[in-house]
Amino acid sequence: MERIFCACCPGLEPVLAGELGALGLEARAVPGGAEAEGEDAAALACLASRAADTVLLRLWEGPTADLPAGKRAARRLAGAAELAIRTSGAAATISVDAAGAPLHRRGWRARIGAAPLRETVAAGMLLACGWEGDRPFLDPMCGSGTIAIEAALLAARRAPGLGRAFAFEGLPGHDPARTERLRARLAALARPVKVPILGSDRNQGVLRLAEKNARAASVGEVVRLRREDAARVVPPPGPGLCATNPPWGLRLDEGTREAWAALGALLPRLAGWDVAVLAPGLPPPREAGLGRVLAPDRGVERLLPVAPISATAVRPGGVACRFLRFAPH
Repeated sequence: MERIFCACCPGLEPVLAGELGALGLEARAVPGGAEAEGEDAAALACLASRAADTVLLRLWEGPTADLPAGKRAARRLAGAAELAIRTSGAAATISVDAAGAPLHRRGWRARIGAAPLRETVAAGMLLACGWEGDRPFLDPMCGSGTIAIEAALLAARRAPGLGRAFAFEGLPGHDPARTERLRARLAALARPVKVPILGSDRNQGVLRLAEKNARAASVGEVVRLRREDAARVVPPPGPGLCATNPPWGLRLDEGTREAWAALGALLPRLAGWDVAVLAPGLPPPREAGLGRVLAPDRGVERLLPVAPISATAVRPGGVACRFLRFAPH
């Protein structure tokens, strides 16, 4: 039995805990990620979690007063791996990085675009929407294709870490045969994608990058890309899931209003669909004089014809954002 802590984009902790639970681990959301335990927990999280950014394997937990003894015990388990020590009041934990490189580096991204969305955040959005690859998918502002590619990989049930090596494989006592059996079990879950997965963008340059990324991720035959302004996109027969990351604020200033207005023009054609949008965080309330405080307005989504049914604060890359859900009708 192993205990782990998986970090993720702040705001997506319940999504990550749900994902780890679906993988067969006992998991609970905590600030900044999720704690989990179970057989082969570190290997399972590294190989199969789509929303986790890092995985820490707990080597020792106890009172702060016992840290010297804890370090000695942890060093025997860690070998040459660097120890990560955390104290909180009278309690302390000692861990090692089980993954090594950040888990959002799937290995298929050709290059970093002007406003990259981490693969783990894209996957977290999809998991939050209950995406399982059983309905059509559309990203009308797909950029370099991150969300559409992650949608295809999730629909194909391809574990994101199967082609990678991880730090836990170099720890003393690691059983390579056991890990290979786990890899084989996860690989056996793969299936053909039977629903349309569409991505479009008005920028031909980023579409070429999206095509290159999709081929590198081995979903070039699954993700269908075309040059189209979002306002003129005709979605496939639904209902389905539309998930997108339009330009805004710190991300890209140019064309922000036009992009959100185009999304607003598309929404009436998505009646019955589940729509998920990453939007900027709202500014703080403004003083209005005489002790009154004005609440912030709806932000850029005021350009859309419907209000969101939910809004979750998230911080991808440390930037305050909101994960908005819409139900056009």
